[in-house]
Amino acid sequence: MTSPLGIFNNQLIKFFEDLSESFPEERDIKSALELIRLAKLSNPRIIQTLFYEHVYTSLDEPIKREDSDYVVAYAKSKIENQFNEISPALLIFQKYWTTISDNSKKSIWSYLKVLCILCERARN
Repeated sequence: MTSPLGIFNNQLIKFFEDLSESFPEERDIKSALELIRLAKLSNPRIIQTLFYEHVYTSLDEPIKREDSDYVVAYAKSKIENQFNEISPALLIFQKYWTTISDNSKKSIWSYLKVLCILCERARN
């Protein structure tokens, strides 16, 4: 049986794979995907820790309410001040949110909601 941490990491990798397919011109997403895959092999806890520190603690409630204005402002601030492996996912909000389809937005919100739940489970 896969641990909550393993399930979280697999879901985050799937999210970045989908982002990479949807935004093939964004090399940072591809690079982040490779870094996340490597981290999963060498130190899987660090991925969850980064997500917790840079997404979950500040965005769990805004994600639940699908508050794109808050998430876009947060993404912009985070990318400008503290870039890390999770930042390319936040880039989608800053750079593309106003132009992507409603179905893509729904998919991203779904991923983020599930990732927040899995992050919390992996942390406990």
